[in-house]
Amino acid sequence: MTSEANRTGAPAPADRAKSLAWLADREAQRQTQQTVDAFATDWRSGGLHRRLDAAFATAPDRSAEVTAEAVRSLLEGDWLDSLIVGLADMLRSDPFAEPPFPAIYSDIHKGLMVYESPDVSLAIGAINIAQLAAKKSAHRGATSIGFTGRMSVLKFVDAGDALLSFWEAPPIGAGFSATSAGRCVRTGERRLADGDVLVVDGRRQAYVIEQARANILLLQAEIARDQAPVGVEYDSGSLSYVGCNANDDGASRIQMMATLLRKLDCSAAFPVMAALLDHPDFFVRWHVMRELIGIDARAALPHLRTMAALDPHDDVRATAGATLAHLEQVVGDRKAA
Repeated sequence: MTSEANRTGAPAPADRAKSLAWLADREAQRQTQQTVDAFATDWRSGGLHRRLDAAFATAPDRSAEVTAEAVRSLLEGDWLDSLIVGLADMLRSDPFAEPPFPAIYSDIHKGLMVYESPDVSLAIGAINIAQLAAKKSAHRGATSIGFTGRMSVLKFVDAGDALLSFWEAPPIGAGFSATSAGRCVRTGERRLADGDVLVVDGRRQAYVIEQARANILLLQAEIARDQAPVGVEYDSGSLSYVGCNANDDGASRIQMMATLLRKLDCSAAFPVMAALLDHPDFFVRWHVMRELIGIDARAALPHLRTMAALDPHDDVRATAGATLAHLEQVVGDRKAA
């Protein structure tokens, strides 16, 4: 007989009663939390996690390529089965427990971040074929091809008979600029089989899921070591450069904070912000300079002159020079007035 939950998508009365009882029972909630905490402790102190720590251990001379090879060797093991079985056992023992891992999701992908270190993050996730098809059919024009700017290692546990296309573009380096971005080119395609492992250097390589016949279950490792300052997108129709985005969360936070301080007209923050003009990321340096001009254009002039003359990035120097000429004229006109 079909249950109410199956007919309407809503919980059956018995399930609702259990949920309400659990929400009213502080002791039951504490027991659930203890179950989750125990699982997290076992995972962090267990052999699997120690193997991950050893494989992804930070070393000064460890390149992204060397780290990727270590990741590849680990992903070819069967430790994922043990993790999934453990999670399933925990959820069966307590239906109110939740996996002790950060959730990740997009319009086609949902997963769990099961491991993070300064250099490597590892997630398990699923790509929903229906959502993938809906996304592709919804587009009426060209889409984008994304180059992440970092090395990735992917194991397609259940490949869903997916067909991937592969792309290459000029390498993304510290001196990246729109003028040097060039165009991306298609280099081939591949039909995936269950268990396939791919290493993708997102600083110059990308892939696109063209089609799939079933949901895709994958392990994905992202390697932060030696990553490019930005990820880059190309138009899938013209194959030309579309835009870029920061790869480092710290860089994004600096930009956000600089804008907030300018909006608050916080002149007291000017010296602190000016100290960020030697940040290693070119886009951070220019963003901070723009906000300094917004706070106090006259005080920003000496810094702008230095940037126009000495900044190591061609685009930043050129933009600073053009801004300097305009700003000196504005300041001069104000003096004359």
